[in-house]
Amino acid sequence: MSLTDGETRRYHDTVRADVDTDTGVAWLVMEADENDVNAFTATSVDALTEAVTDLREDVECLVLYGERDFSVGADLIDVQDTPQELRPPKIDNTAAASNRFIQTLRSLDAPVVAAVVGTAAGGGLGFALACDMIAMQESATLDTAYARIGLTPDNATPFFLTRAVGPYQARDLLFDPRPISAAEAKNLGITDRIVGGSNAEFRDEVSELASRLAMGPTDVYGKIKTLVDSSFHSRLDEHLELERDMIRDASESDTFDEGLKAFAEKRDPDWE
Repeated sequence: MSLTDGETRRYHDTVRADVDTDTGVAWLVMEADENDVNAFTATSVDALTEAVTDLREDVECLVLYGERDFSVGADLIDVQDTPQELRPPKIDNTAAASNRFIQTLRSLDAPVVAAVVGTAAGGGLGFALACDMIAMQESATLDTAYARIGLTPDNATPFFLTRAVGPYQARDLLFDPRPISAAEAKNLGITDRIVGGSNAEFRDEVSELASRLAMGPTDVYGKIKTLVDSSFHSRLDEHLELERDMIRDASESDTFDEGLKAFAEKRDPDWE
């Protein structure tokens, strides 16, 4: 399905995508429910996966955003209302849905930016960490949350958190959950983009970032993601060979051809 200018697509009562064909940017929005709580269920997470799958061929940059809060994690009220013996399948269904979403999100060549307002807690933090970049409103917070309610972490939270801050700091944050301010998140290396001001000003700033990224070479972005991810598990010789293979393949692409022409003509490249 192709994007149309200013289109909004609805995937669930609490999941929509605001898309702009002019920029190639799509905002995938997690909405608060009727109780003004931005929590997710297996059904709403499956809708997020459907949205990413639907948008993947059309967008040049995806922004993951939650209204009011980025996401407070799974719907604990729903879990609390479930008899104890029936909780494991409910939790498992939600975890399976989240795993599908994260893997689909990570498979995009296009850059994915988490735009965090309010709080990103529990599984919501995992969703933010699964993105390529995290932008935070100055008043926003992050919170691992899990140990506070007697649960082990999921949604790849320990996977990405450990890579961002190291194992000792990751254990500290997971053992002792607490609100992590935007300033602390920057010091920890989780984000380098903090925006003050109102929610509207934050969205404007993230939109400018997303538009810049959308104008870039998406195929190159996808290869950069592969190189960064492989650096965590490859030996140096393996990684050097992967770099060599990729730069050799990229050198015969139309993308590089346009980059060379733009360099010679002293102009910005026109990535199609």
